[in-house]
Amino acid sequence: MNRYDRQERVRTIGVAGQRRICASTILIAGVGALGSYTASQLVRAGVAHLILVDPDIVSTTNLQRQALFTEQDVKDQKFKVTAARDHLLAINHNVQIDIYPEALTKLHLTTLHFDLVCDCLDNFKTRDLLNKAAINQGFDFIFASCAGNFGSVMAMSPAKHPCLSCLYPNLDSLMQTDCDLIGVNTALVPLVSGLQVSLALHYLVDKTGVNFDQLITIDNWQMMQQSYKVNKDHQCPICSRHDWPLTEAPQAEQLQVLCGTQTYSVKFSAPLTLQTFSNWLTDRNVQSHQFKRFLTFRWQTYAISYFDNGKLLLYGMPTLAAATKIFNDLKQALPIAEEQEELQK
Repeated sequence: MNRYDRQERVRTIGVAGQRRICASTILIAGVGALGSYTASQLVRAGVAHLILVDPDIVSTTNLQRQALFTEQDVKDQKFKVTAARDHLLAINHNVQIDIYPEALTKLHLTTLHFDLVCDCLDNFKTRDLLNKAAINQGFDFIFASCAGNFGSVMAMSPAKHPCLSCLYPNLDSLMQTDCDLIGVNTALVPLVSGLQVSLALHYLVDKTGVNFDQLITIDNWQMMQQSYKVNKDHQCPICSRHDWPLTEAPQAEQLQVLCGTQTYSVKFSAPLTLQTFSNWLTDRNVQSHQFKRFLTFRWQTYAISYFDNGKLLLYGMPTLAAATKIFNDLKQALPIAEEQEELQK
């Protein structure tokens, strides 16, 4: 039996279109509400290769709107990308799924190979990075967002068509309100994701037929859907240039909350190697799980991940003060100064 038979029967897709879908790679930035639905639909549609990027661990509050995850994932404190991969492979074992349990960075957007990005992010600071990278690197993405009862979707090819800043001239002010949580209607998410996946499949089958100048909005309380033409602003401060620096120098050891979560991120100014960190935990009988680029462990009952670039993610922190205390306690206990002295010798 051909599992894609019903999709191939759609005249605008057909056998040739399905072959294109089955040969494609899509990077999904953010595997939360939108990302979990979008990943599931793309896997069912036959996309050959997914790249999942998200730094967070599954929590109970995610289950209201993030369709791939279960209470067992919460109990196991799984990374969203890990839980998503497990569930997606149970849906379609033929799909290749690469996971990155970390925030989206310049490296993902400039070194990984993909045909399209699905923007399922929850903050405009990272979207700004994605938008600038798309301009610099010449790739396209499908923007989607949900808030309250209102969702927006737009196919974006910002090198030639409107960019995110053309769509939102007040992008700077939006970035300042990234962590203002207003909630999401559960039923809104699959509607917006369905539009995003529809555009993604259209792109994979026939890119020339995609309208990159159209914003689609939906209000699932008033049951209204509208479309707007978006013009490219030739004076746009973002897409009028093509040489944007994609990262700013982070302030060392400044804790930042990941929006909408109880997860805090911080980067050591003088990081330990992954092996040194692992050995240090073993010496103190702290159980850890080591992967290629990071390790996970528990410190004072809290789940923590340490990455080979010196970044630390602290999960389930009730406040910034609590996260700061845990970080300072851990930093004082770590042999950071000793390793730096050894390296200098």
